[in-house]
Amino acid sequence: MRRRGEGAGRDGRTTRVARLRGALAASVVAALSLAAALGGCASDGDQVGPRFITPPLIRYSSVLWPVPLELIGAAPGTRLRITASLSSTRGTWTSAASYDVSGDGTVDLARAKPLFAPFAEPDSAGLFWSLRGPSLGPADLAQQWMRDTNPVTLTASEGDRVVARRTFRLQGLGGTLHGRTIYTHDLIPPDPGTALAPHETHEDQPVGHFYDAASVERPTGPAVLMFDDPTPGASADFTAALLSQFGASVFVVPETSPDGVHLSTVNDAGTIAAILDWLDRLEAVDARHIFVYGTGVSEQLAIWAATRFPKQLHGLFAGAGPAALLCLAGSSASPVFEGSVGLPCERQPGAGATAAPPLGGVNGPVVLTCGQVDRVFPSTCDVQQALGSTRTPRAGDKLLVNAGAAHAVTVPPGLPIALPAPGDGSGADGQATEQARIAFWNAVGQLLLRAVLS
Repeated sequence: MRRRGEGAGRDGRTTRVARLRGALAASVVAALSLAAALGGCASDGDQVGPRFITPPLIRYSSVLWPVPLELIGAAPGTRLRITASLSSTRGTWTSAASYDVSGDGTVDLARAKPLFAPFAEPDSAGLFWSLRGPSLGPADLAQQWMRDTNPVTLTASEGDRVVARRTFRLQGLGGTLHGRTIYTHDLIPPDPGTALAPHETHEDQPVGHFYDAASVERPTGPAVLMFDDPTPGASADFTAALLSQFGASVFVVPETSPDGVHLSTVNDAGTIAAILDWLDRLEAVDARHIFVYGTGVSEQLAIWAATRFPKQLHGLFAGAGPAALLCLAGSSASPVFEGSVGLPCERQPGAGATAAPPLGGVNGPVVLTCGQVDRVFPSTCDVQQALGSTRTPRAGDKLLVNAGAAHAVTVPPGLPIALPAPGDGSGADGQATEQARIAFWNAVGQLLLRAVLS
């Protein structure tokens, strides 16, 4: 069977590549930086006096990479306190930092060193991701940061005098993301002889959720098989929308965990095989570029799938979790079954119990990440380094070992979620964790955007 995208005439391919290059250029700007910086400056309200400026037409989202942000027109040599505040029906979030105004009356938040702040190094997005407020449950957390639009106001003050103020409306990326639940009967191929349906087909159970990223401009693109990470900020409620921004359709297999290390969900290899066959048949999916994604407790499933289905899966995105299959929480049962037989698993991770499976058979790129101050799974960086050693490095491979970063290194950048607070005793650093998130999502985004061109 010819794979979609192969066999096209030279002229047709040239036209298609030209269109995709244009789409890629637009996607890189919109997705990797989440900003359309078109030159010049813009500010809210009156253009006279001290004011915050950004490039025009910049797209601010709750998922935010550092973008140009300056305060201009201030009195040279003064010290200003810049406060970020957000009020919603769920509570109030705030952050603040002090800055010394340069000789030309400017504070460039991308270059100026913050003082008395929750982050130590220059960061134009620091006042956004360092917001602190009430603790929310999973549903409210996703609604607040991924579906609502959050008006964050920056106020620059010299003592009691307000010098400048501007409100940024952070749009939730998930507000326009719509998916559908996929049931076992959906996975049955039109001709039952072309692929195997899962064992549970006769029960017609939900097996996952699918987000279609196809559009008129990009009718076919890469896809990601995601084993969901249920931890706050890292779950599909937060990450699926970002993967979609990079042009990837996403199939989410739900997972649960009581401790962030052991799963409490059983996965059937036949069901995963049927999902991959279903993705292969979709016109919206380039079957040559289906990646598998699993972070935290679900890393073990992503690694298992990448090595179990190497012909159908092109690459692997994983980190912050175990590599070998761990038995279900509080039992000796495996999280993965082949037919009615559970695969071998370890009761507890530890020395000699989390041997890294070889990744040499993964045909596409492998991106692994970890934080060295991970209190949920402390040996995670040892695991990722052992995994990396099982493979000869290939184009696109990344092993991101982040000094000072906490567990939640796969939360999208800019989200004020699961970041260590200064002096919380964990030893982890919030800014280091945020930088780890940027590095991970840069690597993932670049590979997905590159697949759009293939």
